[in-house]
Order: sequence, then C-alpha cells, then structure tokens
Amino acid sequence: MILQKIQKNKVFMSGFTLIELMVATTLFTIVMMMGVGSLVVSSNSAKASQKLRTAVDNVNFAMESMSRELRMGTLYTCGTTTISLSGALAPNDCSSTPGNIIAFKPQSIPGGGESVRVAYEIGSLRADGVTRGLVRCEYTTTTVCSNVVSSDVDIQMLKFYVVGSALPPANNQIQPSVKILVKGVVTIKGVATPFTLQTLASQRSTEK
Repeated sequence: MILQKIQKNKVFMSGFTLIELMVATTLFTIVMMMGVGSLVVSSNSAKASQKLRTAVDNVNFAMESMSRELRMGTLYTCGTTTISLSGALAPNDCSSTPGNIIAFKPQSIPGGGESVRVAYEIGSLRADGVTRGLVRCEYTTTTVCSNVVSSDVDIQMLKFYVVGSALPPANNQIQPSVKILVKGVVTIKGVATPFTLQTLASQRSTEK
C-alpha cells in the first residue's frame, strides 16, 4: 500500500516537472524572440543613423570644398540664369537679390592655364522626381559638370549673396565675399531629415 502511494507520488512529481519544463521553455522562447526583435530594430536604427551621418558629412564636405575654392578664386559672377563658362567672366554683385548660380576663376590649376572657369548651381530634379544635387561645372576646353553630394541629399534651395566682386577703385576697401545659404533634405529609408547650412567665403586671392 505504501509502495503504491510512493509510485503515485513519483508519477505526479514527474508530470509536474514536465509541465514546468514546458512552461519555462515557452517563456524562454518568447523572451528570446523579443530580444532578437529588439536587436534587429537596434541594428537597423544604427545603420540608418550611420547613413544619415555619412550623407550630412558629405554635404558639409561639399560646402567646405566650395567655400575653399571661392576663397582662393577671383572674378565672382553671380546670376539667376545659366552662366556661360566659355567666355570671359563679368564680375557682378548680387547682395540685395541673391543668385542661384555663381561662376568664378579658380586658383591656378596645373595644365589648366588662364581659361579655367568653375560654377556651382543647384541640380535639376532627377528623372525619378526624387532629389536634386549640388552641381559643380568646370570649363577648360569643354564644360564638364558633376554632382558633388550623395544621391540621398535633395538640395531644395541654393542662394549666393555676393559683394565686392567688381575690381574696386583705389578708395574702395570692400573685400569681395560670398555668403552661401543651402537648404535641403536627407532621406534615409523613407525618413526625411531637413537641414540648413550657411557659410561666408571671403576672397583671399588678389584680383587679376
């Protein structure tokens, strides 16, 4: 009789332990699935943040390169329409009404001679209707243009405020300078992040 009770208790205890094991396994599986899901979300967020940082760094680098070229350049020609780079540049200001394109003679480029001209302007809307870039055009014997920002960057506004561009008279102490204002959006995985950048480039070179 006592032996039968012990065997029944063993059976009962074995069944209870199995149930505990099943419950523990289920809970462990649920926790692991939640943990893996959180890890995937964190990983995707980190990748998106890295892409955003890369795109913004790209825009900053493009602005710095443009500012550096302008500081060492001469004959600032500001306009609101296309400027021909094949002819001589006619310096002009655009202080009250900003221009959206600027052309200038850059610092001497090896092999380029005196005919080199450079221009910066906003790009045309892409065929897919998504982004516009910051376009740099260079003329030596022909004009070659290229986008200097990432395809994730949509440059929506580019303005140039130029003063002192013309060769100043002896009593004019205005230093030629260009204020640049850029607004746009960086889109990473459908998430748009707006940005605004502004800088001032004061001419370091002597007008020729």
